[in-house]
Amino acid sequence: MTNVALLKRAAAITAITLLSLIILLVLTASILLGTQSGSRWALGLVPGLSVEGFSGRLGGAWQADHLIWQQGQSKVEVDAPIFDWSPACLARMTLCIDNLQTGDIRLQFAPSSDAAASGPITLPDLKLPLALQLGRVQIGSLHLDGTEQVRDLQLAAHWTADGLKIDSLHAGRDDIALDLSGLLKPEGDWPLTAEGQLKLPDVNGQPLSMALNIQGDLLKTLKLNAQSKGYLDASLVGQLQPLVENLPADIAITSDNFKPSADLPDTLQLNQLILNAKGDLAQGYAITGSASLPAEKGPVALALQGRIDAKGADIAALDLTASDNQRLKASGKLDWQQGLRANAKIDWLDFPWHRLYPLIDEPQVSVHTFTGEVSYTDGKYLGHFAGDFKGPAGPFTLQSPFSGDLQEIFLPQLELEAGQGKASGHLNLQFADGIAWDTAVDLSAIDPAYWVAELPGSLAGPLRSKGSMRDEQLTLNADLDLKGRLRGQPAVLQAKADGADNKWSLNALDIRLGDNRIQGTGSLQQKIAGQLDINLARLGQLWPGLQGQMKGRVDVAGTVQAPQGQLALTGTQLAFQANTLQTLSLAAKLDNAQRATVDLKTTGIRAGDTALGALSVNGQGDIKRQQVKLDLQGPLLKLALALDGNLGQGNWRGRLASGDIQSGGQDWKLQQPAKLERLADGKVNFGAHCWVSGPASLCGEDQRLLPEPRLRYHLKRFPLDSLAQWLPKDFAWKGALNADIQLDVPAAGPNGQVVIDASGGTLRVKDKNQWLDFPYDTLKLTSSLTPKKVDTSLDFRGGKLGELLARLSIDPIARSKPVTGDFTLRGLDVSVARPFVPMVEKLNGKLNGSGRISGSLLAPQVNGTVTLNDAEVSGPELPVSLEKLNVQALIAGERVDLTGNWRSGPAGQGSIGGHVAWADALDVDVALKGTHLPITVEPYAKLEAAPDLKITLQGDRLAVSGKVLIPKGEITVRQLPPSTVKVSDDTVIVGQQTKQGKTPLAIAMDVNVEVGQETLSFSGFGLTANLVGHVHIGDNMDTRGELNLNDGRYRAYGQRLTIRKARLLFAGPVDQPYLDIEAIRQTDDVIAGIRLSGSAEQPTTTVFSEPAMSQEQALSYLVLGRPLSTNGEDSNMVAQAALALGLAGGSSTAGKLASGLGIQDFDLDTSGSGDKTAVVASGKITDKLSLRYGVGVFEPANTLTLRYLLSKKVYLEVAGGVASSLDIFYKRDF
Repeated sequence: MTNVALLKRAAAITAITLLSLIILLVLTASILLGTQSGSRWALGLVPGLSVEGFSGRLGGAWQADHLIWQQGQSKVEVDAPIFDWSPACLARMTLCIDNLQTGDIRLQFAPSSDAAASGPITLPDLKLPLALQLGRVQIGSLHLDGTEQVRDLQLAAHWTADGLKIDSLHAGRDDIALDLSGLLKPEGDWPLTAEGQLKLPDVNGQPLSMALNIQGDLLKTLKLNAQSKGYLDASLVGQLQPLVENLPADIAITSDNFKPSADLPDTLQLNQLILNAKGDLAQGYAITGSASLPAEKGPVALALQGRIDAKGADIAALDLTASDNQRLKASGKLDWQQGLRANAKIDWLDFPWHRLYPLIDEPQVSVHTFTGEVSYTDGKYLGHFAGDFKGPAGPFTLQSPFSGDLQEIFLPQLELEAGQGKASGHLNLQFADGIAWDTAVDLSAIDPAYWVAELPGSLAGPLRSKGSMRDEQLTLNADLDLKGRLRGQPAVLQAKADGADNKWSLNALDIRLGDNRIQGTGSLQQKIAGQLDINLARLGQLWPGLQGQMKGRVDVAGTVQAPQGQLALTGTQLAFQANTLQTLSLAAKLDNAQRATVDLKTTGIRAGDTALGALSVNGQGDIKRQQVKLDLQGPLLKLALALDGNLGQGNWRGRLASGDIQSGGQDWKLQQPAKLERLADGKVNFGAHCWVSGPASLCGEDQRLLPEPRLRYHLKRFPLDSLAQWLPKDFAWKGALNADIQLDVPAAGPNGQVVIDASGGTLRVKDKNQWLDFPYDTLKLTSSLTPKKVDTSLDFRGGKLGELLARLSIDPIARSKPVTGDFTLRGLDVSVARPFVPMVEKLNGKLNGSGRISGSLLAPQVNGTVTLNDAEVSGPELPVSLEKLNVQALIAGERVDLTGNWRSGPAGQGSIGGHVAWADALDVDVALKGTHLPITVEPYAKLEAAPDLKITLQGDRLAVSGKVLIPKGEITVRQLPPSTVKVSDDTVIVGQQTKQGKTPLAIAMDVNVEVGQETLSFSGFGLTANLVGHVHIGDNMDTRGELNLNDGRYRAYGQRLTIRKARLLFAGPVDQPYLDIEAIRQTDDVIAGIRLSGSAEQPTTTVFSEPAMSQEQALSYLVLGRPLSTNGEDSNMVAQAALALGLAGGSSTAGKLASGLGIQDFDLDTSGSGDKTAVVASGKITDKLSLRYGVGVFEPANTLTLRYLLSKKVYLEVAGGVASSLDIFYKRDF
């Protein structure tokens, strides 16, 4: 056999041998791991391992009841392990663990004797030869050395080329739960990317959770970004080095607003909260923070600075600052290395605490300064405090050292100084076993007004008290003896009492203030004996605002098991501030059979200006049965109620036996007795019952009043006119009201529904002496309440009043009470308002609108649209008529944008646009434009105008700018109205009081007025002309410009004069123009005329001529058209003309003279023409008798006329002059 053959044979034998060995190993492993008996044998080979209740095979799925591994002092216990893996996965180089479950795992390790290694922790690079796939991993809880570390651990993950992919990780501890997913690469710096949710324990009933995002390297730095929701809405950003020595970290927490408790007022909310922590465990973490508290009258700043480490905490500063002179500073240290030690300081300076907590009334005593120090060591403390306070009567101080422990506190030198008064003493308070006290204080000239402003005075004397309260047993010894003066009256307060268990003695009680006295004694041995005499002769000496007198006596007797007593108390002319009680009588008695009676009677009850009448209450009964009757007789309300019931085993079960309530014309009577009970568990129940008044009824179902009320009421056919006494006098409401209330009020919040239906009624409004009716079809209000939401809807349908549908939802839990809703308005006919605007003859149009409601309950925001369509506003007293008026109002919260247009007359058009806002202050910006607008001022003017104005109002400043064109029109003045007569600024009207009003609104104006572009004619007082000109109206109606009267003619005294020049010059107030007017008459080559110049209030009239000549000759040419004759007749006529001219100019003086003679409505005018021209004065002597006197200008003829009204249409007239007459006239209007 050759060598090659031998080698081949040896190789074959070797291969067969190796294969046999591998097969043998596989068979052996299969026997050991693939069978239950083999698995048990294999587990038994592990040192220190014991398994109870094993079943299954190690090469597949197995489970056990209990597994324990112990080596030395280290021990691992696993309850109910379950393990299932797939060996077949090894063929693809993957370890597949399908299921790994355990109950509790308890780990105990021996304490390490090696010194802790310094420096950061290092982790090796993990490169597994196999891929890893985890199906389900669940651990009930993990305990380390007896302390639970984690609960309900669940993990699903798989190993990839990128590292360990954590599909889901859930772990919990106490009320904390963590859900996480991410990727961990176990090599290099071990980079980690993870995100998840951390649920923290609820705080004050509010949930708290945190969304986590972690990026970084496990061996270096991890960056943390988290957002918390629920109790605290905040952002947490920072970084930490988890495996570096002493755990360095830098964390910042920010929150826009945070309120630690929902019960706190909004003024204690932390706004702009910032909290930073930076450092490590060795050097400590430096803590800084700041926030702003939105206190009343301005915010208060909060600042925090300190340090915390493993040994303790050092709060360097905790400051609250309202201003430079208003602050609260606190500092302190905590040391918990060996026991607990603490030191704290407080420094208070006029800190306005009530601005932060306004829920209670601010006390009369305020803290000016307060300083305090306390040191605490292992349950014992020692300190000192001192404060300066301000009371109603002035400042006072309080100070004392103190010491104690968890069982007692001792104030050995308590001192109070107030002005000249002083109180000093000691106080020892023990609370280890019950409560015990020992105090002694000496008062010297103490003024109680330092604490109660209504009790000024001075008191002095000793106060001693010693006692205890243990096991519900009281022991007391008290001695009080104060004397002095209060409210200007002598005062005495003496009391001596001592006792223990069931033996007590009140040796003396004497309270005196002025004429008021309360005295008494009492004792409790085997029997009760005591009396109290009350003699309050002048209640006004006791308290401000209190009046009247009261007298009475209290006597007690019997035993503790069967006490007896009686009370008699009377009062007269009792009053406190605006509330009065004419008489009061109270009598009560408890006899030896334990039967009690109470009789209360009062008369003349008044609350302010409201008289309530007389009240009487009568009760009687014993420990088992009771009954009470109540009767009130008043002008507004009459009430009669009767109750009776029984008491047993802590339950009072009774009934409302009868009831009668009369008010507003209604007489409500209880139809049948109703159950009323108060049970021992605190529940108060009210049975089903009904009240009836005429056709109206109010019925309640069985309901619970306390706790968590459950109310069910139904109101039917309640007459609305019975509400008249609570409504305005010029408003009435006719109809019937129905309502249903189903309301539960548990601790979580109200839940139920309220429905109010007043459909089919009539709203009545009184205009002058006439009632105007506005019937409507539907008026229904529905409100659904839940603890987290209140939904309310309003449905109104009223014919001409239109339809209004509104929906509103309120969130009652949120701090701002946000509201959401919408509304719809359809078909409101504006003609319903016409009776309230008498100057309007036609008023038509429809209002429609819709929108949404948002914001908060106290500051709602409305967004929507309201439109007025095809409206018409006109009337003879209105200068402008509006036709086809369309206005749209866009409402956007606190702003309304207006757009509108209208037509007026045959060619007139107008438009309006702008906005009105009121967010911070009233802001108005409106543009008004128009063309060919007819303006009528009866009976004077008919004009055509074209305005282009901008009107703004910001705060108290009104501005008007733009231009107004008045191109044409007619102005005809026949007689000026009485309103044009101006009262002098210095005139005082007797009997009329001047109202002190607001400062007049400042008006900034920039308006240009153009007149007479076409033809604007004027006719009046004998003058005809065309107006042309331009004026500028500035601030406060300051007017600059010029108006000209062109083509003018003037007729007076029988002559027609030509207006040669007529100008109105404006250089100041609009009602004070400067006149420059010339009216002439030309005869041949002579021009004579009248010149009117000066201010409109006091014009100057002169006669002139061209060429120049004497005044008499000029006036002759003006009146006669020729020079004076030589016979003297012309001189008389000119003199009379001059006289008439003077009288006309002096009408104001003549009017004052006539008023002095008792002539009313005096008027001075001219009548006739040519030679018949006369000056006429007229007036009224009485309402029926009038006087008229005329003086001829060119003829010496005087006429006197008296007219007397016999009726509205018939009057008698007597005339005397050149001819006399007596006439009866009948007047009829056509």
